[in-house]
Formats: sequence, structure tokens, C-alpha cells
Amino acid sequence: MKLNRRSVLGLIGTVGIGSGAAFGSGAFSTVSATREVEVNVVGADGNGSEIATEFTDVLVDASADEVALRNSNGALVTDASGLFPNSDSDSSNDTLTPEGGNNSQLSDSYVSLIANDVSVVFGYDNSGNGGSDERLMPNSTYDYSNGFFKLVNNDDGISTAFNVELSPDGDLLSDINGSTDTYSEEVSAGAVSNLSATLETGDSAQETEDLTITITEV
Repeated sequence: MKLNRRSVLGLIGTVGIGSGAAFGSGAFSTVSATREVEVNVVGADGNGSEIATEFTDVLVDASADEVALRNSNGALVTDASGLFPNSDSDSSNDTLTPEGGNNSQLSDSYVSLIANDVSVVFGYDNSGNGGSDERLMPNSTYDYSNGFFKLVNNDDGISTAFNVELSPDGDLLSDINGSTDTYSEEVSAGAVSNLSATLETGDSAQETEDLTITITEV
């Protein structure tokens, strides 16, 4: 059953500063580019928040300089510490325990893609608001190491395992943990799994794709 639908991954801007993880030979462009991946969450009965708090969550690490978030009001969020599963917005709180009883400690840069109505933005210019310009280079590859995505089974109290699938349908999110197609993993009760990711910026003015997250009880 489809539980929610939201824009999750966006790539904005192709001029200026690249990341140390970027590789490519594309020329710089003065044309801003927007790339977005809209996420569909499919799974157990209930809404996305119930999945995140009672069952399994999918988290993204927003700690990289060029990674930010955009909330449901369209505002750019460069400090993720106030978003679920963080308990408060105190940036000094660098560890947390996900709700549901999991005892794994997570950095407060991690954000739930299930419970939060946010977009993840790769490359942005916030210099006009006292922030920084972190736009990305076109035709480049950005590698995000192990732990960019986390699959967290919060344990429902009866040791239920869940199978989690992440299925991009385009070329923007070109690799998830070594898979160029659907990545699938069974996550046992109380377990946390770390996944890497690769982003391909391309050179089009605008590109979009869907990422489907499917959660099923094993």
C-alpha cells in the first residue's frame, strides 16, 4: 500500500564549488540545474511516521557540506539536528537513540526519509542568507561513503525482521551500496545497516527520477 509521496533528492546548481568526492571532466556552466528524485514509500499498514517509530526507518546523512534539506514550506535547512529522529534541535547533541528501543547511537546529522516531509538537496547556494555557496560541478560523480543511508530496525518488541528495498528508476542516484538497480536487504530486529551511495550530476538543465522505498515484514 502506498503510504506517502514526497520529493526527496534534489540537485540544485552547477556553478562554482565542487566536493572532494567529485570526479568528472565536464565544463562549468552558468546555467542552474535542478535534479530531483521523488520518493514513494510502500509498506505495512499505517502512515510513514508509524513505520519510522514502530518498525524500520530509512535515514540519510546530511553532514556533507553540499548536502542540505528543504522542508515542506520550501525553506532550506542546513542544520538537520531538529528533524526526526533527533529529539531536539541542540546541535551539541551529537548522539541519539532512535525511537522504538534501538540502542544504536547515531549522529544528529541523520534524518528520516520516512517520518520527515523533506527533500534532500545536493548542491545549493545559501550565500545570500548569510550561508555558503556549495553548488556542484556538472558531469561529475559524487561518492558518499558507507553510512550515507542507514536502515534501522527499531524492533517492535516481538523481534520482527523487515525487508527494505531502495529502487531508483533513473541515472541520478546511480549506485546504492554497489547496486545500480534495486538494493534489497533484510534488516533483523534491532539492527542498523550502513549503505553507500553515488550521485551523477549530468549536464541537463533539469532531470527527475523516482526512488521507491518498499518495506515488507519478513
